[in-house]
Amino acid sequence: MADLKGAEKELKETLKKEKETLENAYGDVISKLYDEKDKLQQELRHEFRNARRYVRANPEAGIGAAFAGGIIVGIVVSKIFKR
Repeated sequence: MADLKGAEKELKETLKKEKETLENAYGDVISKLYDEKDKLQQELRHEFRNARRYVRANPEAGIGAAFAGGIIVGIVVSKIFKR
């Protein structure tokens, strides 16, 4: 009976340590994901600003790209609804 109590106590301590380890690892992963999210948002904002500058400097290219994109989207949508 004493062996069972000792084994139970040892098992509970081991589980507690493993739970703490997993919680720490989970926290680290979440922290890294937030850091990556922030980096990606910053990079996307930068690229968006560059694209806006380009379109303002070259409006013909911007209109052409929008026209081509609209045609492509229209074709894809019409194919989807024909099914």
